[in-house]
Amino acid sequence: MANIVIKLFIFLSVFIFFLTSCASQKDIIYLNNQVNALYRQSKKFEEKIKAHESVQKETVKSLNEDKRRLNKDQESIRLHLAQVEADLLEIKDKIQELTGKVEENSHLLKGATEEDTTNVDAMVSKMKGLSSMLDELKTRIEKVESLLRFKPSVTTNTTGPEKVLPVQETPKKDTSTLKEKKLTESETYDRALGLYRDDRYEEAKAGFKNFLTLYPTSDLADNAHFWIGECYRVLAKYEEAILAYQKVINGYPKGNKVPSAMLQQALTFEKISDTTTANLVFKKLVKNFPKTKEAEIARKRLKQKK
Repeated sequence: MANIVIKLFIFLSVFIFFLTSCASQKDIIYLNNQVNALYRQSKKFEEKIKAHESVQKETVKSLNEDKRRLNKDQESIRLHLAQVEADLLEIKDKIQELTGKVEENSHLLKGATEEDTTNVDAMVSKMKGLSSMLDELKTRIEKVESLLRFKPSVTTNTTGPEKVLPVQETPKKDTSTLKEKKLTESETYDRALGLYRDDRYEEAKAGFKNFLTLYPTSDLADNAHFWIGECYRVLAKYEEAILAYQKVINGYPKGNKVPSAMLQQALTFEKISDTTTANLVFKKLVKNFPKTKEAEIARKRLKQKK
């Protein structure tokens, strides 16, 4: 633009020189004023153009800076989105993994529940069979006692069965029961417990049964059933012991002897090699009475079998 103005100025100077030879002094002054005015306008125009170019450069520079910042922000956003996408994929994989574990655990839990139900049914069936056998044996014993007219001894005999002789004379009246009836409730119970502690298990078992006959609604009834089970267990009569413990569990669910009865019942099932039912009873003991010392023993027994 400056070159154009210079050329224009030279052209006007030449033109003015040419005119000076033909025009008057007045015309020369007028033309000179016009040229000066034109020059001033061209200078203003040039300044405006320079100012505009400066503004344009600043604008372009600002736009370039904004573009760089925008590109940088876009790159940061792209990286963030990529990280978010990677995190989402990882979370999705973990959810699938957890879902698989939940389904697997649900399947195992269902199988264990079905197995427990089967074991419970088998145990109930076995107990019913044992109960029927016990009732049948009791009936037979009562018939034999009636025929032989004698009362079985309550002491154990390790050398063989005790010989029974026919009674010819009229049997004397047994006053032992009458004497027991004269005892108080606690005295009758303590007497049977003392026999157990003296290792006289047959007599202790008879004493606890007599206590239950005299005081069937006693607060110590569940304890009596438990000690009867203990007597059977020591005497290696494991099926009878299991049934006695079950009477404590079923008949006195809120009694203080239930955890002990469950523990001893599970241990007795182990004695007859029924580990499946024993483990089931151990698990129920831990579940129903988790804070008892019996539950702690059951946990240890279960850990030993893993």
